[in-house]
Amino acid sequence: MVSACAALNPTPAKTPQQRAQELEPILRAAGFTSFAAATPAQKERLKSLPPLKLGYYVDQSGNPNYWMADPDACACLFHGDEAAYRRYQQIQLENEVAARDREAMDARQRQQMMMGAPGFGPPGFGPPGFGPPGLGFGFGGGGFGFSF
Repeated sequence: MVSACAALNPTPAKTPQQRAQELEPILRAAGFTSFAAATPAQKERLKSLPPLKLGYYVDQSGNPNYWMADPDACACLFHGDEAAYRRYQQIQLENEVAARDREAMDARQRQQMMMGAPGFGPPGFGPPGFGPPGLGFGFGGGGFGFSF
């Protein structure tokens, strides 16, 4: 049922501005440094790079370096070393797990709202002794019980 709801209500695609607002704090928290494009030549070069895509290169010492261009929101280039990249991956993973946990919690809450709170279903269901008096039977405890 949840997947059917997701198919009926697809998540709208995020704008580059929204993606940048999500990614930039993660990059900074991971230890990436931002470098603003100051000259017209730097701005043109920045626009020629794939926006908001993580890239890498190996420097002259053989060390991997990672970068991400944001030509629209901050007009800057983020740069980080291997340690920053690993922290970035860890933060991304933690965010994905948290998002799945929130989705699961939301699905459980929707299901509970559809079914009603425990003990407050249709008359006759629930632990014996609950519900309006005089209805007779209730389900619970593995058998029938009388309600008084």
